[in-house]
Amino acid sequence: MKFIYSTFLVLMVSFSCSINSAMAFELSEAYFKQNKGIIKLTILDGDTKGKTPARVEVVASDGKSYIARDALLVGGDCDMVSGVERHHGVKESLSYFLNEIKHPFAMTSQFYSEGESEIIVPEGLATIKVYKGPEYNVEVTEVEVFRGKKSEQTMSISRWANMPKNGWYSSDGHLHIERSVEALNPYVSKMMQAEDIHVANLLQMGKSDSFSTAPQYAFGQDGLYQEHNHILASAQENPRTHILGHSITFGAKTALHDPENYLIYKLLWEEAINQGGINGAAHFGFGFGGEFGLPLALPNNLIQFIEVLSFNLIDNKTWYEMLNMGFRITPVAGTDYPCGGPTIPGQERFYTKIDGEFSYKNWLESVRKGKTFVTTGPLLDFSINGNDIGEEIFIEGDEVINISGKVRFDPIRDDLQGLEVIENGQVIYSIPRVGSKSEIAFKIKHRVRESSWLALRGYNNRFVEKVHKIVYDLNAVHSAPIYITIKNSPPIAASSQAKATAIAWSSRLKNLEAQLDEKSIALMDEGALKEITIKNRKQLLYEVQQAKEFFELRSQ
Repeated sequence: MKFIYSTFLVLMVSFSCSINSAMAFELSEAYFKQNKGIIKLTILDGDTKGKTPARVEVVASDGKSYIARDALLVGGDCDMVSGVERHHGVKESLSYFLNEIKHPFAMTSQFYSEGESEIIVPEGLATIKVYKGPEYNVEVTEVEVFRGKKSEQTMSISRWANMPKNGWYSSDGHLHIERSVEALNPYVSKMMQAEDIHVANLLQMGKSDSFSTAPQYAFGQDGLYQEHNHILASAQENPRTHILGHSITFGAKTALHDPENYLIYKLLWEEAINQGGINGAAHFGFGFGGEFGLPLALPNNLIQFIEVLSFNLIDNKTWYEMLNMGFRITPVAGTDYPCGGPTIPGQERFYTKIDGEFSYKNWLESVRKGKTFVTTGPLLDFSINGNDIGEEIFIEGDEVINISGKVRFDPIRDDLQGLEVIENGQVIYSIPRVGSKSEIAFKIKHRVRESSWLALRGYNNRFVEKVHKIVYDLNAVHSAPIYITIKNSPPIAASSQAKATAIAWSSRLKNLEAQLDEKSIALMDEGALKEITIKNRKQLLYEVQQAKEFFELRSQ
């Protein structure tokens, strides 16, 4: 049944595209009666001069948004049904792949174009906007549409920044997009290219009694698909419970799911690392049970990254706590598209500095080493004594270091008000934006008195009125740390901050212990998770005890 569904899905996408192409959108008598015409839009890359995928908004003379009949079909999957296998009919299949995307801030319907599109719109003046991720300028033009005629328009989209040229590649680390057969690769890849996402991690999602949402046809090397410098990779959000939080694994060779030991995250994370993968906490590591799952994972060094930017929010609290306890955790970002509410792929993304050739293997290694920054659009440079993000600097004692940083942004879309240099979670320098400049840069000297981590951040909330309701369009950027280690001196983990955090995390474990009390479990809703909690309770309590001892030692 799964094969039949997947085959149908591919045929549906292929049939739709071939029909649209074959029709060539010949004008019929109906279009004359409806006072409509056609815009034939061609989008060119300003550097290569070739056709390029992009996201397009067309607002016609009537003030409404219009979608191209040959728009690239795109789809995500959030269907969390029980059972290991799902069974789809035609209606369910069609619901996953649509021809439009809702922009959460522009409040318009937009679509993805492979580089050439035809849009039927009312006669009159139409406005076209073309987007292609934060490194490209937003191109805008107006086209006069005449009844019964085709208006041809070519738009060239140009860069204001070129991060890959300097080894930095963008990624959305949290996408739920079905890719159950290889034939879907070109469609999903074009969608990612339209947003200029270089590494798209497509997360198959699970829960205790199923692991089949947003299915991927293969994992590891067999699940990779690459067009030029754009990669699709199979990854997973599993295990995920409200007891221990939602976890993400990148780079494992196989899909990992253990329904019999579902709450023993340790077993799955150890296997992921054995397979060359890396593990992380989704949703800021707090809420959804993450505040209980992380204290179990950290003593075993099973967590390498944490999602700090998502849901139009940036939350550093838990990440800073881990860094202050001496754990070197890489910050990442992801949209949770399309399950995280109104969003578009890459709305929140992170950049990774890749050493050597662009490959998923090298990307994984750079994430593991902490060579990242998260952003909603602004682009960041940060170094200390010439050392880049993710590196460690050893000094002999109380020394003065040279810190330099720069953030560039598109002032049409972003509105940063300033930067802050962070040392061990505290702001030590603030650098305001001067006037209307689209770049904030600085060079400062700073005396380091203890082993530390330092990072650079900047953000500002831009408020938008949305049908009499005020929402905000977050502008944020944050680097991973650069580490300063003073030789023959106490480590970061020995600081008073670290000890206070260890006490707080030990208290969380006591709360988890209370949740695992037999009386508390008896009050849980009946279902697969209750059954597995009862089954895994003894092993979980053993892990809790070990973790408590770890943090109690750290608190002394």
